[in-house]
Amino acid sequence: MNVTRAGLPAPKIDWSFVSGFFDGEGAIHVSAVPGSSLLSLKMTICQKSVQVLQAIKALLVLSGVYSVIHRFGNGMFSLEVIRIGDMTQFLRSLKCVVKKRQICASLKYLEGSITGNALLHVFAEENRLGRRKTNPLRKLGPRFPLTRKRALKVSAVASTKARIEGNRRAFRRRIERRVLSLPMVFEVRDIERIIGVSKPRAQVLGNLFVREGLVKSRFERVPPRFRKKVFERL
Repeated sequence: MNVTRAGLPAPKIDWSFVSGFFDGEGAIHVSAVPGSSLLSLKMTICQKSVQVLQAIKALLVLSGVYSVIHRFGNGMFSLEVIRIGDMTQFLRSLKCVVKKRQICASLKYLEGSITGNALLHVFAEENRLGRRKTNPLRKLGPRFPLTRKRALKVSAVASTKARIEGNRRAFRRRIERRVLSLPMVFEVRDIERIIGVSKPRAQVLGNLFVREGLVKSRFERVPPRFRKKVFERL
């Protein structure tokens, strides 16, 4: 029989033990993901005995759940589960009593069946009933009307738009620098010489400068019957 350092029998670490431990020492943390209507969850168990947390971590490994243990300056240790798949598996395996409603609501949010606001209202009610220490709704506010799946899609679209816009601004700055390197009035051959490109490429750049609204172009007559394209910076 295994014993602790104090000479007492070591507890049997199974999911019933973890469930009871999570009811007493565990917590479901929630925060807002910056720049989106998405909520981020994290499961933690805090304890002074790192040996107990290591034993729980070993059980989680056998169940396919990845976790990490952090040490705080006050001598406390925290076991954390933060990856989506691991949190889902962890919550499904728990058979808690005190935190049962929080666990069910968190699972529903992670699986995409309830909105972030619905989750926060459950946590607020659990706080009012004394089954949760914090009320995240008070801090975050009811600004999460989407399910997690929908919020991820909206966030991905916004991220793509922001990336495209960022690339567009960077492209515009590069074009502006090239235009500023040229004289106030210039020709295709000036683009060739100063920027160092071939004539066909210089012609393409000249037309691009016009489309970007950085220069205007006109044709000047060259006796006896030719004409040349001239650009003027705006």
